[in-house]
Amino acid sequence: MSKWRLLRDYSQKSDAGLGDFSLHVGEEMDGNINFKTPTVAPADLKTAGNNFIAAVAVCEDGTSQDTLHKNVLRAALIALLDQLAKYVELTANNDPEILTSSGFTLADPNIAKPAPVGTVAINAVTNAGGGSLNLDLNVGPNVWGFEVQVSTSPNVWVAAGYFTDPRNVTLTNLTPGTLYAIHARVHGSLNQISDWSDPVSHMAI
Repeated sequence: MSKWRLLRDYSQKSDAGLGDFSLHVGEEMDGNINFKTPTVAPADLKTAGNNFIAAVAVCEDGTSQDTLHKNVLRAALIALLDQLAKYVELTANNDPEILTSSGFTLADPNIAKPAPVGTVAINAVTNAGGGSLNLDLNVGPNVWGFEVQVSTSPNVWVAAGYFTDPRNVTLTNLTPGTLYAIHARVHGSLNQISDWSDPVSHMAI
């Protein structure tokens, strides 16, 4: 029997696409008889989605702090979707009709198992201008995306960007004079994600 699962590709969507997708899932889960005790209430997901959409709009003419706030809300929204997707898969008991009723997208169970995703390490960090840092990454095979987070407080990480070219990973909208801890992880086909790299520290200028 084929093992059905949900795509987690929403983490790769644009800001607008992610906001719309979260509202779609919230609507489909709201009152869905297949999912009586969701780990994330549909109303809470829709509220998070609407707050994120509003933050994206502010960023169009906003400040670097507005962008940081938007990135925090994006990371939180993805975490809610991850939590809900796991619940849906466990509850649906491999029934594709029930899975799709959630609003999430099914992965094709017949796709051959991909080669394992590689690893990533941060070789060096250099200043690339005011409030910008450039990362030199050491990347393993079978990688198609690079996710970066930064931290200015212990154990508090915020999204700093998603990249597809390891030679062009530049973090922007950072606060000059602030020391940032930075780590990265890589994404591969069929939702494969590596562990986070060892963090490095560098000050933005």
